[in-house]
Amino acid sequence: MKEKPKIVFAHDNINQNTLGIMAGINEYIQNEDSWQLIIWPESSAQSLSFLKQRGCKGAFVSTATSSKAQQLLKVGMPIIAMVAMQETFNLPYISANSGEIAKLACEYFLNRKFENFAFFGLTEAKWSLERMELFSSYLAKAGHKVNIFKEDEILATDNFLAFTTLWTDTTLKKKHHFQLAEWLRQLPKPVAILASCDILACHLTDIAKDVDLQIPNEVAILGINDDHTICSICDPPLSSISLNFRKAGYDAAKLLDELILGEQSMDGQHIEIQPIHIESRGSTEIFAINDPDIIQVLSYIRQNSNKPMQVDEIANNVYISKRSLQLKFRKILGRSIHDEIINAHFENAKTMLIETNLSIDKIAVQSGFVNTPNMRRAFIQLTGMLPKQYRQIHSLQ
Repeated sequence: MKEKPKIVFAHDNINQNTLGIMAGINEYIQNEDSWQLIIWPESSAQSLSFLKQRGCKGAFVSTATSSKAQQLLKVGMPIIAMVAMQETFNLPYISANSGEIAKLACEYFLNRKFENFAFFGLTEAKWSLERMELFSSYLAKAGHKVNIFKEDEILATDNFLAFTTLWTDTTLKKKHHFQLAEWLRQLPKPVAILASCDILACHLTDIAKDVDLQIPNEVAILGINDDHTICSICDPPLSSISLNFRKAGYDAAKLLDELILGEQSMDGQHIEIQPIHIESRGSTEIFAINDPDIIQVLSYIRQNSNKPMQVDEIANNVYISKRSLQLKFRKILGRSIHDEIINAHFENAKTMLIETNLSIDKIAVQSGFVNTPNMRRAFIQLTGMLPKQYRQIHSLQ
């Protein structure tokens, strides 16, 4: 029996993100039956050279800095970079689609009628800077300015710049702790804050509580990655943008296979991790409006989003006439109650299309659309494509 080519997954820190990517890589291997995957807990160029000498044909490697990317390119083996914090040159790399993340966060906060916005991230991380710039750009188009926390720059001179180093230098030094607390105090309230990742968002919730700011009434905080452990540790639980790491892993494995076969060459290809949805939890459970009737309607729709709903039933629930409620809702939020219901069903369906193998018909029922034609109309209106097409684009194959 012919021995399968060896591929290495070389990473210094296995976490939820990398586990998701590994799951996608493993699914590709299962489908193609072409590789033997080796897990290697060290990612230096020396390690990769050692593994190449012993027959490894390609690698997925944690790559933080530009200097490390240059060293890995000299190994002379197809490599895909992960956790890229700086320029990777010709190394293909896996990272999130910052534009789609920023757009999703902006729409989420704007739909909740916030007028004050802020961003908290890392100075030296490329992905964090991209999220900050795009978040600011989208909100600028909507007529809003983003208040950005400015900390001291951290010089990246080492071959490997660990996230923990950035984390320590950016947030945990006493001076920075006081700077961050003062920044939070001075922000206009209520404020919607996007943090560049969940761990920073969780830290921000701790600082906010230290200075007696109420979450989410004064400070609403949204993270990125939807790491369930981190999000549940936060008090209140952290809302976060869920990312499709598994699909990115599958796409990265397909690209690596093509590199090994000579069908492509390493040319800085970007394997994008796409956002799926926002998992709303306690840290953003607020609408920046003062009308109790509208807040009650929004709460009712969220709690019953997997069921069919009628405007009559909602009006009865808040003890106000249907006509008065419709006029008030549109005046305050700029959209109809029916639109809000459809959007709630759509978010349910979108998640199930990506994360489950349920049939289109079952998803239509379980998401609250009642039937497939209703769901088709919503998807065409909101995405320009049918549910089946949406699933094909965002699922593994």
